[in-house]
Amino acid sequence: MRAILNNDLILSYTVKDGVEIGNPPKGVGLERLRFDGSKILDIATLSKFWVEPKADGFVLHCVEVPGSKYLEFDYADRKRLILNGSSLRLKTATEIKNEDTEKKIRILKNKLRLKLLNSIGDAQDQNMQTLAFVCALIVYARNQPPALSAFFDQIIPDIVDMFPMGRWQETLKTGAKDLKAAMQEYYEGVDAL
Repeated sequence: MRAILNNDLILSYTVKDGVEIGNPPKGVGLERLRFDGSKILDIATLSKFWVEPKADGFVLHCVEVPGSKYLEFDYADRKRLILNGSSLRLKTATEIKNEDTEKKIRILKNKLRLKLLNSIGDAQDQNMQTLAFVCALIVYARNQPPALSAFFDQIIPDIVDMFPMGRWQETLKTGAKDLKAAMQEYYEGVDAL
């Protein structure tokens, strides 16, 4: 069998041109096949690679090519490759766990956004409801009308269950500090105008 090559990558099989590479293994696509100069290799069976960073990921080679770096890892771990500055390495188990957790949190937040959208409305409706709560609190703090007092007594258990202090205390402390810093920066920018 003859093939057109780009370094060790088998681009296509050919009848006339190219390089004699021998018979490829059955059932393996070109994306996994490499030619090391003497035989065809299925990179899924290798544990040592020359890794070439590309804009859209990495290319695994069985021979050294310009710009590649040598790494030892199982083919199944190729998705753990990361370019950290100029250093090519595999993500740590902690990095993978953190990414997985972040992904799960994004999914949960998206579910929450959909539920809020379906029950309260879009962001504008949600902001209006928040504003209504804030205004009700201002009126209650100032006038303490009995009807508003009864209303708050009714919803306080739901609020306590919705935002338990043990879950929100550190988040609120950090958020207050971050908001304070952001607002100070904003005020300094406005004052500098």
